[in-house]
Amino acid sequence: MSEAAVAYNRLVESDARAALEQARWLEDAFRQAGITFAGEPMRTCLRPHLVSEAQWRALRASGRRLMEVAARVARHVFGGDVEALLGFLGTPEAQARWVRLDPGPPDVVLSRLDAFLAPDGPRFIEINSDAPAGFGYGDRMAEVFEALPLFRAFRAGRTVRYEPSGPALVEAVLEAWAARHPGASAPVVAIADWADVKTRADQDILRALFAARGVKCVPADPRAMEIAGGRLRAGGDTIDVVYRRAVLSELVAREDEVGAFLRAYREGLAVFVNSLRCHLSEDKAFFAILTDEAYASLMSAEEAELVRRVVPWTRRVAERRTRHGGRDIDLVPWILEHRTGLVLKPAHGYGGRSVLVGDETSPTAWSEAVEAGLREPWVVQERVAIPEEVFPVLVDDRLELAPLKVNVNPFYVAGADVGAVTRASRSSVINVSAGGGSVPTFVIG
Repeated sequence: MSEAAVAYNRLVESDARAALEQARWLEDAFRQAGITFAGEPMRTCLRPHLVSEAQWRALRASGRRLMEVAARVARHVFGGDVEALLGFLGTPEAQARWVRLDPGPPDVVLSRLDAFLAPDGPRFIEINSDAPAGFGYGDRMAEVFEALPLFRAFRAGRTVRYEPSGPALVEAVLEAWAARHPGASAPVVAIADWADVKTRADQDILRALFAARGVKCVPADPRAMEIAGGRLRAGGDTIDVVYRRAVLSELVAREDEVGAFLRAYREGLAVFVNSLRCHLSEDKAFFAILTDEAYASLMSAEEAELVRRVVPWTRRVAERRTRHGGRDIDLVPWILEHRTGLVLKPAHGYGGRSVLVGDETSPTAWSEAVEAGLREPWVVQERVAIPEEVFPVLVDDRLELAPLKVNVNPFYVAGADVGAVTRASRSSVINVSAGGGSVPTFVIG
């Protein structure tokens, strides 16, 4: 744990009563500031995540480069044959028939990466480009933390900064419109997601940023959208840009209810950010292409070295021969034998669902998951050591210092300099949907 984190925790311990009052205040402040998940204050800790300038530069630079490489490789692997890539990824046909439509690049404007900060640099375990959330939450959380007396005391005499993401997101969405419609007036933007989505508050924060920029931005449930006069409409508004927050798997599951939305995508009646092609490079099985020597020719030597350094070895579960650590292996028996150093997860899941950590899974359950992975798309990934830090946590109206596993999530916004949020949990599967907490990420200069 960093010197800065230790110093912050000491401030907490130096006045336990004041710290407890501030932890209670923080929960109420989150509610008042609209930092809510499913209507309740986002779970959090009394200390933000504190990273050094060197850690931050490595995290941001390598994450941005990885996003660029992944998006490019997705368009060129298998000679640009998207059908072959969909087959390799095991994309269900209900999703594939939308992903194969090509509205043109960029495929990824917005994304969020999942990373662990190791002593030798970041390791990225996933890319989340299919409707990533948290941009608004991160910025608003930072504002609330900056008002904490504890944080102000910690900041005294230190250079501490937060990199905002929301303003860059607004500009990136508007630029996507301007690139397709040069010289056109400001668009009407719809944030498209289900009316009862748990992250509605995050979207409300971003809507306010669009409004501050002078851009009309409306919430729109895909089920309530329609086409009239050859244009996509939501309520009484004609929509120019769809900032898509509904994930592809949920859209196709409700395809009979979202016909107008999907027709507008197919016919190009609005600019969609992100396009459904983002699914290619964010698929969990895509890391199996980036880390497989068989596809190294798609990258420069510098890019291949970056991938080797920051992406854990990953393969699609299958009866096949491959390479690991410079030697040939028979994949399925090897997965069964090396359970404790691996992670298994469904290629098309999200929210931490069904992720199995080898050394926390019984041999029987592991074997059953491998069998499932031979019937449907699963990936196996080399387990990355999860860093732990001690955070002050409010538990049953008591404040305690607890060791939590830490997953930092840098945002990607069209290559701009933006920020990150950090998730912390007692569980190895670190996800807000799975019960983890979220804190803003500050940089110590």
